[in-house]
Formats: sequence, structure tokens, C-alpha cells
Amino acid sequence: MKANKKTILVLFLFTIYFIFTAADCSKSTEPEPPQSKAPNPPANVYVVVDAIAGGESFAIVSWDKSPQHDNSDFKGYIVVTYTVNQLGEPTNTVDSVFIPKIESRKRTISNIQRFVRYKSYVYAVNNDGKRSIPFGTVIYAGVFYGEGMIDEFKLTGPAKSGYGWNPSTGAGSQYSFGQSNYPYIDLHMRTDSASNVLTFYSPNVKAAYPGARTTKFAVVPKTAQDGFDLVEGLEEPTLSAVSVVKDNVYLLKTQDSIYVKVWVKNIRTTGSGTDAYKTAEFEYKIQPITNLRVVKK
Repeated sequence: MKANKKTILVLFLFTIYFIFTAADCSKSTEPEPPQSKAPNPPANVYVVVDAIAGGESFAIVSWDKSPQHDNSDFKGYIVVTYTVNQLGEPTNTVDSVFIPKIESRKRTISNIQRFVRYKSYVYAVNNDGKRSIPFGTVIYAGVFYGEGMIDEFKLTGPAKSGYGWNPSTGAGSQYSFGQSNYPYIDLHMRTDSASNVLTFYSPNVKAAYPGARTTKFAVVPKTAQDGFDLVEGLEEPTLSAVSVVKDNVYLLKTQDSIYVKVWVKNIRTTGSGTDAYKTAEFEYKIQPITNLRVVKK
């Protein structure tokens, strides 16, 4: 009888040992599910600041693919836009959206204010919800867009060879180049007497009397729409005069440290003989925040 009890006890202990060792063996040999990694951010992020003539300003943020974009576990992108202070620190979220990878890599932020700074960040995200580090735009703000014209300077006749902007409204106005208008003129145009080339001048360079304003120029390295769309890599304006060429784009800095981008769309001639003068027709974009150089359409 005692032998039977011992046999039963041995069998019981063996069974318990087998259950626990089998469980441990199963746990140790079962493969763990793979852990996904956060994707890499987009390769580049761009911003276009645009405006409707007489209407609202808006921004278009676009970006290049993340290196993991075409992977099966890649989900898309998250675009977050903040208002920022002068140091570029976020102060408020104004727009946040998820863009699936099957859609275009673009986000339009409507009705951005003209005296408020913004910055947008783009994150890549996978199916597990893991985000990349963000890739941000430059700091930007709303702009004004408009069209204008300026005539070649003539001593007599109807030509108006001065043009100036009101940064608080974005309005541009054409003026005769005379002393009474000097306080309002940011741009002057005449033919250079030595080279016979039509030229934009800082008003103070050709003013007959004191009081004319000072403007600096830079020629944007790209022409036409590409130049008008260029935001980053713009040179600081330092020139007092530049040749006027169709489809050239110029960056101006006024005496008040306001940046204006001018795209010469057409140069035409009015009249004939000694009374003839040329007129440059242009589109412009004005950034009303002082010393903020992002002006783009």
C-alpha cells in the first residue's frame, strides 16, 4: 500500500514538472512578433505663399516622398501648421491633417493672416502609428498680390516713372517722379544715359532734390514663374540699380525693410519719335512684415 502511494506521488510530481517545463519550453521557442520602426521623414518640404488679388492669402505645403513611402506598412503623412513667435516657437495649432500615401503630397492652408507668422511640419507615419521626426518649412506669413506698371522717365509728357507700395494694404500706386511724390515712391525707372539700357533705380539715386526714398535690389536667380515661386536661397538686396528685362524677377527691399518681389511680364512702347516712352508691366508680391523675406506666389 505504501508502495502504491509512493508511485502515485512520483507520477503526480512528474506531471507537475512536465506541465511547467513544457510551458516554459513553449514560451522560449515561440517567435516574438517583429517590432516596426518609425519611418524616415520626407526628403524635403516646400511652401508656396500665394494670394488672391484683393482677397485672402493662403499657403501650399508640399513634400518629397519618405524613403519608406512605397513599403506595404507605410500609411501616409501628417501635416501640422502652427502660428509661431519671432523666435519660431509654436504658439497655437491652426491646421492638422492626415494625408494618405495614395493622395497627392500637398496641403493647402487657407486664409493665412498677413501679419502672423506660421510654420508647417510634415511627419511620415506607418500603419502602427509610429511617426518620423518632423521636417519643417521656413517661417512664412500671408502676402498681398497685385499688378502694376511703371513708365520710363521723361522730362515732359504724361509718363509716370515712379511706383510705391502701401505695406499695410498691399496697394501699389503709380506716380510722376517729382519732389512732392518722393515720400511715396519705392521704384523709379529710366533709360541709363551711358548704356542706353532700361533700368530700375532706387529713387534717391536719380532724385533732383532731397527727400527721395532708398530701395535695394537683387535679381532672383530664376526667371518667370520659377523665379516668382522661389522662396529659399534668395539673396539679400544690395544693388541700387538693375537692368529691366522681360521675365526677370527682382527682390526689392524698401527703406522701411519691407520685401517686394516684382516679375516683369511685359515691356511695351507708347507713342513715337522723341515723345515715345517704354512701360514695364509687372506682377508683385509684398510681404508686409518688416524683415521677413518670404515673398512668393
